[in-house]
Amino acid sequence: MFVQTVLEFASHTDIGLVRSHNEDAIEINAEIGLAILADGMGGYNAGEVASKMSVDLVREQIQQKQAASWMLRLPWQSSAPAKWISDAITHANQEVIEQANKNPDNFGMGTTIVVALSYFDRLFIGHVGDSRAYRFRDNYIEQITKDHSVLQAQIDAGLISLADAHLSPIKNLITRAVGSHEEIDVEVHEHQMKVGDIYLLCSDGLSDMLDQIHIQSVLREQSNDLDTCSKTLVYLANRQGGPDNISVVLIRVKELQERRFMEYIFAS
Repeated sequence: MFVQTVLEFASHTDIGLVRSHNEDAIEINAEIGLAILADGMGGYNAGEVASKMSVDLVREQIQQKQAASWMLRLPWQSSAPAKWISDAITHANQEVIEQANKNPDNFGMGTTIVVALSYFDRLFIGHVGDSRAYRFRDNYIEQITKDHSVLQAQIDAGLISLADAHLSPIKNLITRAVGSHEEIDVEVHEHQMKVGDIYLLCSDGLSDMLDQIHIQSVLREQSNDLDTCSKTLVYLANRQGGPDNISVVLIRVKELQERRFMEYIFAS
């Protein structure tokens, strides 16, 4: 049997209350079950260039791989989407570095990125930096990415507790980013989806302002309307001061449909 997934997407991004422009970027392709969120950094407008470049390049690369490799869209080829994500982010890293080297205005630019790609009943999530992914299941939320940051390394080493981590002055000091090094280590994990799951991708403009309990509360109250929910999360982050750009993508698993092989082939 084959499983086809029906997903619902919603997203919202906001400049925040302090920044002069939005360096976050979002890209969604519902047809192939793809969502990308990036949080740029660098000199004036350079972060905006890096994030937009990266989401566009990752989307193009994954779309091309899928279009050229329909035979890979079979359950036993589950290593394919992880490689698509890793290769796409690696390609974006090379292009961002090349663009930064060509244009002095973009020197030093980079971006964090988090990518979600559905594959039958699995969701593959790849990321670099501290843009996050959470899973809301059975009314409880869980962070399913681990930040690539100095603070996370301190937490892992037992040097600081989770309770004190939100007060750290170095919580935004990341250890990996697209555009920061010629070689990039993309972390990709596979997650089994269940009907009713909601996956949240966000920039640190949200996660720095709202803790998991707060986010969980919003999802419990408003998950029936993903669009309203995404806007509420951004609104609440702004109410906490909105010092950064804020971006949110929500993905709901609406159906997991079992189909026989020939039904799947003709439907595809």
